[in-house]
Amino acid sequence: MCKTIVLSSGKDTAISHCPCCDVFYIWHNNLLLNFTHHDFLNFKDIIENFSFAETSLPFPDKKERILLRTPNEDISFAFTHDELDAFRSMLNEAVFMKEVYTLMGTEPGTNQ
Repeated sequence: MCKTIVLSSGKDTAISHCPCCDVFYIWHNNLLLNFTHHDFLNFKDIIENFSFAETSLPFPDKKERILLRTPNEDISFAFTHDELDAFRSMLNEAVFMKEVYTLMGTEPGTNQ
């Protein structure tokens, strides 16, 4: 992994970007996801458009969660309403900060 900059960081999630490779890293609890710029924006849009009320279901601990399926059928994310809101906020903040760094031309590794 190259030298990255942190775009957003919270209790369970941190999102960083490598300007050399244009790869986005989402660190969520014990998971690490890697995305190209295009795939990161698509992932953000998918998360943004999920309706918790329409897709949530009760889990064994009696909490309502949504399941976000991944391309691998055996792996899914499960979010409570509050966790989903916090995750969405981190994604939105990361996109905003990436735009700020790009506009300012101050992103490390861009040689600007």
